[in-house]
Amino acid sequence: MLGRGGTRPVRSAAMAAVLGLLLSGGLAACTYEDVGDPVQTAAEQSSRPEPSVPTKGPEILDAERRNYAELGKRLGAAEGSVLLEDSGPADGPGVGFSKTVKVATAGRYTVTAACVGIPNAQMFITPLGSKQLRSLDLDCSGVSSEIVELPEGYVVASLMRHDPNGPWTGAVAGVRITAE
Repeated sequence: MLGRGGTRPVRSAAMAAVLGLLLSGGLAACTYEDVGDPVQTAAEQSSRPEPSVPTKGPEILDAERRNYAELGKRLGAAEGSVLLEDSGPADGPGVGFSKTVKVATAGRYTVTAACVGIPNAQMFITPLGSKQLRSLDLDCSGVSSEIVELPEGYVVASLMRHDPNGPWTGAVAGVRITAE
């Protein structure tokens, strides 16, 4: 006859065997290949299709290249040490950009922004954690430049467009923030 707790080693061994089977079954779903693309396992397959994003045609890509070249010329006029610089599509699906930078020293900075290929765009400069939102309404026939006071900490520059679901035309916009 077994004394008090005499079945504990049997229970522990049974639990270890069950855990071992569960772990080996879970690890069997993982497959690693040394070369080439990894093999997709049944555990990775999904019945939901990937969302399809329309592609830009050759005419749109050519217009976009020309517009980025013009945008580079316009933003290149900004002088000073660059704190933040970014650009992106100004129309179509996936419009715009948003970039964050850390301002080490509070002070006066020049925000230069431009857009090419559309009549206007809107850009925001926002210190994180602040209710201060600086809106720049851009007339795309030229360059917009403003002196702004930025606090120490993180600042976000982002492009907003009124019709982000419209078609691509190759329009682009960008911003450069420089220290005076």
